[in-house]
Amino acid sequence: MPILSDLGYAATTAYLIIIGVLGFFANSFVILVLLKAKINFRGIHNKLLLNIAISDLVVSVTAVPLSASSSFAKHWLFSDVGCTIAGFVMFTCCLNDINTHAAIAIYRFIVICKPQYVPIFGWSRYTPESFGVSCSIAWFDNSAAVLANNIAIVIGCYCIHVIIFTFCYSNIIRTFSKTSTTVARLREEIITDAHTLKLESMLKYHKILTYRKVTLASLAMVSAFLIAWSPYAIICLFFMISEARPSSTWPYIVPTMFAKSSIVLSPLSCALFSSSFRKSVKQLFSKSGEDYNDIEDGTELQAIAPLKS
Repeated sequence: MPILSDLGYAATTAYLIIIGVLGFFANSFVILVLLKAKINFRGIHNKLLLNIAISDLVVSVTAVPLSASSSFAKHWLFSDVGCTIAGFVMFTCCLNDINTHAAIAIYRFIVICKPQYVPIFGWSRYTPESFGVSCSIAWFDNSAAVLANNIAIVIGCYCIHVIIFTFCYSNIIRTFSKTSTTVARLREEIITDAHTLKLESMLKYHKILTYRKVTLASLAMVSAFLIAWSPYAIICLFFMISEARPSSTWPYIVPTMFAKSSIVLSPLSCALFSSSFRKSVKQLFSKSGEDYNDIEDGTELQAIAPLKS
């Protein structure tokens, strides 16, 4: 018996198709730019971005089409084995994304705040979600073993990462606030003495601004990821600790569908907030083929703190 109305299934199908198509093209484009543009791919930051894009691309060509076709048919089409595979792919890629975002946060923290410090096994199961067209962890199962696994997932795969994000980016922002006077002084030196080429001051000024831009792009990507997945994490946590169940499936289906939008939000955040990515896109489609300036990559491990003097 269908759980949603015909309109509900039609809306879910259309949404999943749009998310899948956008996710496929957006992440394919990010991968193309990172691999083909004359970018400093040796930089750790770019490799981490590539990791996120590949993970989101895998979701858009595997889990999302299975859910979309099942939504069109108004029930899960691919048996328990397919459910396990789809749930495993979605969960693993999501876990890969949040771990990569955590790695980016830690990397930016080290680069900016501490540059001198740089030298499926039967515990739980995957099951169709409440509306019957996609699969995930068995959040509704309150048996001791499954509940213990779900609590470990929420703490280890969400809460700890949020703490890491908060710690790293709050320290980064605090460090940047301490360099505001340095930026103003360097800018004043460059502008007031325009007849003298002060290369060192220009490089310091440019490097600080570059760090800020790269960090803003990283912060935007992790914020988009958390905005997409936090409602889903909260509703799953609620079902774990409460026996109450909503009479309608919409309180569950909305955060679930919203979470799947992360495969589009990540490349979109990269395109909107990363100036080096946009420059690489221009270079990729430019006939002149100008070389990419490595300093704009912002991945060189240079201390900011000494610039206060």
